[in-house]
Amino acid sequence: MNILVIGCGRVGSYLAELLNAEGHNVAVIDRDSNSFDRLSSAFKGQCIHGDVLDRDILDKAGIQNADALASVTNSDSLNAVIAMIAKNKFRVPKIAIRVFDPSDAEVYRKLGLSIISPTEWAANFIRDVLVHPDVYPKLTIGSGDVQIVELVVPYALVGRSIDYVNIPQQVRVIAVVRQGRAIIPYDGMMFEDDDSLTLAVSTLAMKRVEELMGQ
Repeated sequence: MNILVIGCGRVGSYLAELLNAEGHNVAVIDRDSNSFDRLSSAFKGQCIHGDVLDRDILDKAGIQNADALASVTNSDSLNAVIAMIAKNKFRVPKIAIRVFDPSDAEVYRKLGLSIISPTEWAANFIRDVLVHPDVYPKLTIGSGDVQIVELVVPYALVGRSIDYVNIPQQVRVIAVVRQGRAIIPYDGMMFEDDDSLTLAVSTLAMKRVEELMGQ
């Protein structure tokens, strides 16, 4: 893939290195030429010094043929502007931006942009570790809106249907491990002793899951 990375700070440089190592054609743009010092000698992509809002700079980076673009500068508004230009003017198929301010993130999501908010993600994850220690998340999806958690079925739920746990748009059993085998749940499936569950849980429903597991 031809991928543009806007911003060569800690995240941008690390992302560029990852993509380069996977064999993608990577171009990195930053207005600070010293930022490219973060890239290792193994990086084989383009390093373009200049203003990302300059059409000549974008053309030099190959935005016309870009398959994807990630804007990870330290400015939420600049990242959003770059994303809208890439989306509406150059029709870049895949775009992701970093947004620090959670209130900005919600606005940009409504514009149809793919947002990664480290502030939201970290706050949600730390909250769950502190407040919901019995439902420790294995993975977070999006900006922490959905958690993937693993639990051992409590004795009180043995013999009950998985429908007892499933809550529309809040909690869903996505896998059951039984006698060492992972099973995709089916309608009417009953919990058995020593079952382990993998759940997709909305952050708003974590307390409900704790209550169920505490029975």
